[in-house]
Amino acid sequence: MTDRSPARPMSVREAMDRVLAAEREAQAQIESCRTDAERIQSDARDRARRIKETTQRRISDVHAASHRQTAARIREMRREAARLRAAIDYEPAQSTAVRKAAQNLARRLTSGHNDDH
Repeated sequence: MTDRSPARPMSVREAMDRVLAAEREAQAQIESCRTDAERIQSDARDRARRIKETTQRRISDVHAASHRQTAARIREMRREAARLRAAIDYEPAQSTAVRKAAQNLARRLTSGHNDDH
């Protein structure tokens, strides 16, 4: 025959002790979660900082390469212009007209607005 006697009821003190123990365990878990969250947040900040530094370095490298290529292209264009000037024998009036036309064209190309409208 099985024992069908009810379990001994818990005293108020035992019930309070169980509640307090559960509360302590919950608080410990909350603190553990908080510590984990702070570590994750710190790691994320470090990673974001490293990404930002890498991005800034790459942008600087692209700018430097662009400046070098632009300077090389300008030097090449100046050499070509000098070669062409030496090859063309203008009369003084033609030379002045060509210089003014080139200056006007350069001004229009670098001003940002188009005067042809």
